[in-house]
Amino acid sequence: MKTGKIIAAAVLAAGLAWGASASAQTYTSYTSQLSGGNLIDFENLANGTLVDTQYSGVTFGQDGGGGRPQIDQFPMLFGYGSSSGDHVLTGSTEGNHAFDTIAGITAHFTSGQNAVEFFFSDTAQLGAYPVQFLGAGDVVLATVTLANDGSVLPPGYSGGIFPPPGTSPLPGLFVGYNSGSNNIFGIAIGPSGASNDSYAIDDVRFHAAGAPEPAAWALMIGGFALAGAALRRRSALTA
Repeated sequence: MKTGKIIAAAVLAAGLAWGASASAQTYTSYTSQLSGGNLIDFENLANGTLVDTQYSGVTFGQDGGGGRPQIDQFPMLFGYGSSSGDHVLTGSTEGNHAFDTIAGITAHFTSGQNAVEFFFSDTAQLGAYPVQFLGAGDVVLATVTLANDGSVLPPGYSGGIFPPPGTSPLPGLFVGYNSGSNNIFGIAIGPSGASNDSYAIDDVRFHAAGAPEPAAWALMIGGFALAGAALRRRSALTA
C-alpha cells in the first residue's frame, strides 16, 4: 500500500472515531450509559424540599411554569426506585402531594449540553410518560415515550408500593440522549396521561462535548502511529 493511501486511511479512521462519538441518539437502559460531566443525585436536600435553582448549571421546574418539583426520601412514602441513595425528585405539585403528581418535571441548562441522562422510576405503571429533549427556545430535538407496557419495570418485579428486598435493578430505567453538538438546553419529563399517577427521577447527569472520547483518541493515535511507521519504512527502503 502506498504511503498516501495509508495516511488517508488513518485520517478516515480518526474522522470515523470522532463521528461515532458524536452521533445523535436516544436510549433507555437498566444501567447508566453516561459517565463524567455533572451529576445531581438529590441526596443533599431534605425530604419535601422544593427544587428550582439549588444546583449550578441547571434550573428545575414544572410544565406550565410556576411550579417546583419536590424531594422525596422514597422509603418514607411510595418506594420509588432510586439509582443512588434514597432521595429522588418527584413531579408533585408544589410539594405536599406525594401522590397525584399531575405536573411534569422540567430542567433547563445554563449552557448547551452534548449528552443528558436521568433515572426514571414509576412503581405503579399507570400511564405512558413522554420525555422530550429540548434545544434553544425549547425546540424539541428528540422524544422518548416510556410506555405502560412493563418496560420501566425490571424483570421479576410487577410493581407495587415497595420493591421486594434485593430487587436488582430497581424499578426504573435510565433515559438519555447523546447529541452531535452542544445543543441540548433542557428536558421535559411527563406527566403521564393517567390521573392520580406518580413518578420520580434521580441521578440527572449532563455534560458538554470537548475533545473526542478516550476510545476515539485511541483510534486516532493508532491510525497516525500506523502512518508514521509506514513513512519510516519507506524512508529506510529508499535509503
